[in-house]
Amino acid sequence: MRNFSFFEYRIAAFHHFIAEQLGQLKQLGVILALFMYTAFPALILLIYLALGKVMTQDPTLSILLSVALIVMQSELSVALSKGALDVKHRLYQRSFASKEMRVLCDYALALAGNLVFLLSVPLLLSLDLSKWQQGLHFVLFCICVLGSGFVATLKTTRIKLYVITVILLPVLFDLSLLWLLTSYIALLVGVAFWPNSLAFKRLTKFNLGFWVSYHSHAFAEIWWRVLMLLALWVFANVLNLQRPDLGFFVHCFISPFIVYIASSQQLNQNECVIQYKLWLNSLRNANTLVYGQYVVPMSLAVVGLMSLQLIVVSLQSLIIFAVAGALTIAVAKYKPSHYALGWFVINGLMITINYWVY
Repeated sequence: MRNFSFFEYRIAAFHHFIAEQLGQLKQLGVILALFMYTAFPALILLIYLALGKVMTQDPTLSILLSVALIVMQSELSVALSKGALDVKHRLYQRSFASKEMRVLCDYALALAGNLVFLLSVPLLLSLDLSKWQQGLHFVLFCICVLGSGFVATLKTTRIKLYVITVILLPVLFDLSLLWLLTSYIALLVGVAFWPNSLAFKRLTKFNLGFWVSYHSHAFAEIWWRVLMLLALWVFANVLNLQRPDLGFFVHCFISPFIVYIASSQQLNQNECVIQYKLWLNSLRNANTLVYGQYVVPMSLAVVGLMSLQLIVVSLQSLIIFAVAGALTIAVAKYKPSHYALGWFVINGLMITINYWVY
């Protein structure tokens, strides 16, 4: 009876969390209810249509839809994770429920928030045993969605690395849907069961371990920048496919925004250095730690600019905008109040130089 009451409490807490989140979007919800109420059933049907394409292994859409649905469910589970775990009253739960019961409720509510998997179950059950071999890819897809939902709920900080891998893997490698989903499951197992003690054990022995620890706790700063760089890469790729003659202008238009996204990370590094300035000054190897603040902004710039070379090779643009990235990071470090103006002037000059050289 006590465990049943605890389960009822967790369901009520999860329901209250969802109602609270929807309440923050009350005005938007009213607009959607008035003008788009007929679209809600269509959204469910649209997900079923996407699942059907994955199930039939459509050669043109199956991989794209699989990636989109896995990423969508991962982000949805992250959004619901605080409610599913009842984070606000986590310590209070220990006073009247066993660890096993708490874990059981965590998994049950994580499953309740796994919309894509729940919609996939009827299609999965419709497969006869004789058809499971042909529908093996759909079974693997359901396992991916189920596992990503659990990891996103229970280990939220780790799922972001998994999502990045899910997006990049089909871009970097030409894999069939079956092998792609198998790779996703293997990565998911690694992300879920990799011990926390081993994650940064060796890295923290080095001087840059401070920045590794910082970025592991403030991963959202890098996360949205990686997504923006990926969006710019997709935009450049689509533009190049439609107009391959505009390769030079693709570099001139996209590269300054890559520089902006990468160099703006330095503004966050400045705040961290100021916050721990006295502690850094107390160390003998403070210079090494201070230099470590440039690793992530410069890495983002290099990755973003190098990714354009996969679309159109232009070494002169790469070199010119790499210099622009270094100068803009320097402005963000030493003149943060003039960062926007500095970015505009530097990249404007680099575009002019690039056009003149071209």
